[in-house]
Formats: sequence, C-alpha cells, structure tokens
Amino acid sequence: MTPAFFADIAAILRCPIKGETLQYVAQLSATIPSTEPFQREQLSHGYTNSSQSWFYPILEDIILLLPVYGIPLQEGEQRPTLSFDKERVFRYYNEVDYLLHEGKMIYEDSDKWVDYRPVAAEYMSAAFLGAKKYLHGGGQYYLDIASGPIGLPEYLSLSEGYEYRICIDISLKALAQAQHNYTGKGIYICGDITNIPLQEGTCEAVLSQHTVYHLPKNDQRTAVEELYRVAKPGGQVGIVYSWFYHSWMMNISLLPVQLYRIARHFAGKIYVRLFNKVPRLYFFPHSPRWWRQFNFSDQMEIYCWRSLNKYFLRLYVHENLGGKRLLRGIKALEERYPKTMGLLGDYPIIVIRKQAD
Repeated sequence: MTPAFFADIAAILRCPIKGETLQYVAQLSATIPSTEPFQREQLSHGYTNSSQSWFYPILEDIILLLPVYGIPLQEGEQRPTLSFDKERVFRYYNEVDYLLHEGKMIYEDSDKWVDYRPVAAEYMSAAFLGAKKYLHGGGQYYLDIASGPIGLPEYLSLSEGYEYRICIDISLKALAQAQHNYTGKGIYICGDITNIPLQEGTCEAVLSQHTVYHLPKNDQRTAVEELYRVAKPGGQVGIVYSWFYHSWMMNISLLPVQLYRIARHFAGKIYVRLFNKVPRLYFFPHSPRWWRQFNFSDQMEIYCWRSLNKYFLRLYVHENLGGKRLLRGIKALEERYPKTMGLLGDYPIIVIRKQAD
C-alpha cells in the first residue's frame, strides 16, 4: 500500500486513546523510546493524533491502533493497559498457531467449534454464509471486526459488493494471515472492539462473528454500542453470538453434555485466576433478555445463524444414520422460523438496522 492510500483513509480513523482525528505521517521525526517492542526502522511511518501526543505505527501495512501499541510523544502520557480477562484473549490469539485448510490459513484449534466432516459440510457452509443475507446492501466500507484470518471460502465472500473490507483484530498474527488469505481491497487495523478506532457512521455494514461473548461480561455492552456507533445511518450491524446454557434446544438435547460444559466453564474461570500460565479464551454468554437494554433495541432483531453446536453434530449426526437428511430438516426449520430458532438454538445472529437520519 502506498503513502497516498494511508493518507486518504486518515479521515475515517480515530485516535483510540484521545478520541481525536488522526493525520498520516510519512516519516516520524520524534525519538522512539528504547523500551518499544519494535525496531526503529519498523516504525518509519504511521499516524499522529491532532494534539501530537500519540503515534500509531504502520507495520507491514497493518495500522497499529491498539492502545497498547501506541507510542507516547509527550511527557506524562500513560499507555493504557489491558484488563485481566481482555489480556487473556490478547495473549491467546497472538500465540495460537495456524494450519492450512483448502489453500487458506485457519486457526489450528478451529475444530473445537467447527465440524469439518463431509456429513456436516452443507449445513456448516450455509451457516458460514448466514450473515450475507442481512449485510447485503453494498457500499464503500464493510467492517469485519475481530476478523481473524478470514480462512474459510464462505467468509471471504461476505464482503462482496463493498469497495473495501476493513479487517480489525486484536492479533497481529491473525491480521497477517488475513492479508495472505483475502485478495480483495483490504484495510488492516490492529484494534479493540470495545474502542473501535473508526469515526462515527463510517461503515455501511458491520460484522462481528463469535467475538462479543469472548469479552468480559461488563465490556460486552460497550462493544455492541461501538458496533452501532461506527455503522452508517441506514446501514446494518450483524453480531453472531452464542447462548450456550441459555439455549433451550441444546440444554434439552444435550443435557449431560451441557452440565459437563457448564461445570468445566466455571472451573476454568477459577483455574485461570489461580494459575495464569497458559492463555485461555474468556467466555460469558448473556441471555436474550440482556439484549433488550439498548436504546436502539427497537432497531434490533434476533435470527438464527446456526441452531446446532458441534457437540450436537458429533453426537447425533452421522453419515450412515441419515445425518445429511437430519441436517437438511433442521436447516429447513431455521429458514422457515428464523426468529424462533434463533432464540432456541445455540448461535443467533443479532441484526441491527441503524435508522437513517
């Protein structure tokens, strides 16, 4: 990407620490403290805020707008730190490995949540494309927040009809893989979903998949409000969420499994607090009622993204026992009753249609 490109997109960016506008700097003249995690030659260009108190470097065409990567330019400025649970997510996704899947790089641990067996392929593929029916208007900017590596073919196609796909993730490793996987026009930003470094009303479409429930429970409201803030009036926001133990369908069909998962979930919270050695993902699912608190809840609908989780698929769906037929029947129910299945199943998509001014 050229300096002219980075200068042009400065108008849509926002300082994550001060909330100010940003200006592109082709060559930083200020002295970089020796304590920075990057080499001086890596930090040759980036953005400064309007008060000239912070510098945000561009590294391998990735804009570092995560506050912990900000470089103070004035005395007295203190770099924000991550909370305990947010740091867990930060460490996890910066340390997780990747593997090759159908020519693209995906998370090595993705099979914990995705059923890659042929018997489930049709059902899973339809779910991966699920956001497309709600974020289909087209326009200039499609925000894929916590984009990860965008390693699945269906995910690559979600931004069709938009000029730019803005990929924001807390992990530099994930963004590097996204650059490798995505062949369209991309803008890659290392940033925080609870403090999105974009100006208000920037994007015609905003997508968050499997991210909000990995945030500390008290940060999830902030994240949803941020997703709404950066959406353009008349645009749409899609949030793929998990009900976990709020899913009646999974609780009834998987009662012993669900009880084990719930016990492990809460035991894991205690373990991480006592032995914070290996980074583990944080997880907290709010109930459907929680979503009614927002002042834009009248613009919100809950639909089904995928009603079945991997545990149900592994237990009940098998090639020689009519598994494909069962999944086609479930999919037909999801399409006929998307709101009901969205509330009863495991993975809803919360769709917010932001009212035009």
